[in-house]
Amino acid sequence: MKAVVKHVLLVLLAMAMGYNNAIADPVNINITGNVVASPCVVNNNNSDLNVDLGTSIQANTLETAGAGTTPKAFNLLLTSCPVGTSNVTVTFTGTAAAAPQTNMYLNTGVATPLAVELSSGGTILGNSSTLTQAVQADRTVTYALSARAVTPTGNVMPGSIIALVQANFTYN
Repeated sequence: MKAVVKHVLLVLLAMAMGYNNAIADPVNINITGNVVASPCVVNNNNSDLNVDLGTSIQANTLETAGAGTTPKAFNLLLTSCPVGTSNVTVTFTGTAAAAPQTNMYLNTGVATPLAVELSSGGTILGNSSTLTQAVQADRTVTYALSARAVTPTGNVMPGSIIALVQANFTYN
């Protein structure tokens, strides 16, 4: 009887070993993801930021080549930046003015010849220019900017000044 039990155990052991070899190879399950910073509230959720250069700019102040209007300071403000967002980069895009003012934006208004200059801290922010700011402890970011109209040749014809610059944000 002991011999039969031994044989049965050996047969069961052999079957168990064969069974393990018959199981399919293991499958790796790769799980991936990406955590990104959430956006801040831009310009108080207003999609437009209007900068008025003035309604009574005197044409005689733009008589000489390179003359410009007084820079109009304004802030582009981001608030309620999520915890974990440390930096915000803004990229400015728009239609570039004609040479020699290609680092400025096209004036589509009637006053000619004029281009619109966007700047920060004395640096002109032409098409595709970027600025990066750290998110402050109060979860805000403020870009101090200014805009003005500049003539390449002088002798500006009176009329409206209109330019469109788009600000796109990247969060880190």
